[in-house]
Amino acid sequence: MKEILLFIKWQWNKWEFWQKCFMFGAFFFGMGLGLPKPYQTYVMAVPLVIFFVSTFKWFVWDGVVNAWKSYKKEKSEMLSVIKGE
Repeated sequence: MKEILLFIKWQWNKWEFWQKCFMFGAFFFGMGLGLPKPYQTYVMAVPLVIFFVSTFKWFVWDGVVNAWKSYKKEKSEMLSVIKGE
């Protein structure tokens, strides 16, 4: 039993943050399926929030960061060409 817990801890530490969030959301989704109605709504909101936050990050934040890096690279290359380096 101790070996199984050590393996789970080892695997958990190897996962990336988004994988941990997915598992956290899956746990709350499964738990919410078995709860009575007023509690089900609150517990099922957790994976929904995780989904929307990660989708927002993926579409908006990551896109803006990548565009900013591309802009800075192009600007740097353009200045190098202008200076004649």
